[in-house]
Amino acid sequence: MKLQRSIFRFPRLAIWVWVPVVLLGCMPDTRKLDEAMIYQGPQMRIKLVRYFEDLPLHYSGEVFRVQCASSQTRDFPANKTQDAGWISLGNGAAIGSKSAADLAEREGANYRVIDDRILVWLGNGVNVSFDACGHFRAWRPVSIAQDLIVPADKPDTCKPKGKLDCRHYDFIGERAPKYDDLQVAATGEISFVVRSTALRDGKSLRVRSSDYGKTWLTSF
Repeated sequence: MKLQRSIFRFPRLAIWVWVPVVLLGCMPDTRKLDEAMIYQGPQMRIKLVRYFEDLPLHYSGEVFRVQCASSQTRDFPANKTQDAGWISLGNGAAIGSKSAADLAEREGANYRVIDDRILVWLGNGVNVSFDACGHFRAWRPVSIAQDLIVPADKPDTCKPKGKLDCRHYDFIGERAPKYDDLQVAATGEISFVVRSTALRDGKSLRVRSSDYGKTWLTSF
């Protein structure tokens, strides 16, 4: 009987030793690969940093983060995908990318430096900073009145059938907005034209602000 009791103890021990090893292999992991500058001026710097991110059961591969630094961001803390003294702006997947320099050349067009303190960051919206990345004001296409757009198909969980606000579905993929005739002045005036296949009758939309992006006006 003593011999049989000792035999059954070993599998239990093996389980307690094996479980932490399995859990350790499922832990998220992020490591920095390289970085490249997009813009470098006397008061503001913008760079793209490439990381390898392993999120078990979700994502595994290269990603990028665009970051901005100035005297306005010097106290910003670091995190796993942001250096201390920098603020993260745009980001995205970059599976198969070869270098941060290649991505910086591609993504650089989305970051318009008007002068060394005014930055416009374009994406699925227009983000403007008048103080070298310290603060941003944003305009989003989801603010366009519904009667001006052709709605995209949405899951039943979205309004009006469901409860979720899924207006961003109208401006993704081939319907993503494009921005032209961008004008920004240090006195707070912002103006640009929005083009998207989501807009009715192929029309474009003029967007303006005269108070540093606090309020926005739109017109055809």
